[in-house]
Amino acid sequence: MPRRRGTKESWDMVGIGKMLRAFSERGRGRNGSGVVAQKVNRAAAHRLPGDELGAGVGAGGEDWARPEYGRYMATSPSVYAAVKLRAEAVTRPPLRVYRVEESPSPRYTPARGEGASRRVPVEASHPVARLLERVNPWYTRTDLWRATEIYLCLWGSAFWAIERGEDGEPELWPLRPDRMAVIPDRRRHVRGFVYRGAPGALPSEQVAYTPDEIVWLRYFNPLEELAGLSPLAPARLSADMGHEGLHFNRHLLRNSARPDFLLLTNQEMNEAELEDFYARWEQRYQGPENARRPAVASAVRDVKTLGLSHRDIDFIQGLRWSLEEVSRAYGVPKLLLGDFERATYANVQASERMFWRNTVAPEVKFLEDQLNRSLLPKLGYPQLTVEFDLSAIEALQEDENSKVQRETALLDRGVLTINEVRRERNLPEVPWGDGPASE
Repeated sequence: MPRRRGTKESWDMVGIGKMLRAFSERGRGRNGSGVVAQKVNRAAAHRLPGDELGAGVGAGGEDWARPEYGRYMATSPSVYAAVKLRAEAVTRPPLRVYRVEESPSPRYTPARGEGASRRVPVEASHPVARLLERVNPWYTRTDLWRATEIYLCLWGSAFWAIERGEDGEPELWPLRPDRMAVIPDRRRHVRGFVYRGAPGALPSEQVAYTPDEIVWLRYFNPLEELAGLSPLAPARLSADMGHEGLHFNRHLLRNSARPDFLLLTNQEMNEAELEDFYARWEQRYQGPENARRPAVASAVRDVKTLGLSHRDIDFIQGLRWSLEEVSRAYGVPKLLLGDFERATYANVQASERMFWRNTVAPEVKFLEDQLNRSLLPKLGYPQLTVEFDLSAIEALQEDENSKVQRETALLDRGVLTINEVRRERNLPEVPWGDGPASE
């Protein structure tokens, strides 16, 4: 987390309650030390005693946020491939921002749960649209979503800090989940958050946040309500077996090197005879041009082929099993992780459709809900909503074509009007669009 002028500084955790209370009372402006107090809403954290800040859930001290979870992406090829594929997929669809307004059309029939309202796209210059496109001076939209999805895939949680730049505009900074502690509260569920920095960091390098300063995205955890459940948690054993299998193969090649066959001679050969035999053998058979030439050796009485034992073969097959389990945990088909043994053009396409329908589409819906629930109200825009636009994703085009055919049939039968279809697709209404399309 970079420390810049105009952003939150690190404080001694013993006196953090007093300092947060002082910031809350001063409001915006400069304190006695000249540091800009960027936020005034510290009501949730100003009563935090220093000794309670060490009792939070997370920050690497619990099983749900282990620092070693992050190392799997650097040591397990299957985990790296699955997490990277999901992260790259989430960055592809653009995130649209809409303003929810009352519908002026008397013929408008809202969808279930929608109410008498419609969504209107905001202009590109809107503060929220600009923030989600360039989240801070160092991160782009793609960087933010890539980091967020990687954090979710590794730890089951992702945290964004809402900071203020030197110009007072909001910025979003992704924080490492294994360094974040959640401070519980009996009445408010969560009292605050503490970002503890690198291992061995001094208490003065810890940073406290109120709930209004953090956007917390997490997967549901049935065993701990204050922690997300990482997809890696049930797949750790499988990933470990794959990792050990790779080490086994490396040691097999390094320490257990052996020839393809063994020549048994009629009589014992001295060192000079062996060297002469090897020299003549290599001269006749070495190189691709001499491959498969017949061999005649009068001193040889038998040839034994050497191979891997059943135990060795079973261990190597464990690599495939490890890949399959990681693939299942992350919802990524094996074909997309590089397992092309039985790949065809048809089943690769089917795997891509399955990946987008069953994994990416629910994931972006989850992210939309989290932003609409947490980010937009904290920015002061509860009337806005965000949605990922999946219409340009090739793997989902078959569904899009089916939707167009259904809408066309309903228009032809007078069930829908032009404006109802346009509202469904977040397009502006047209003056002639409220009547039946057949007229």
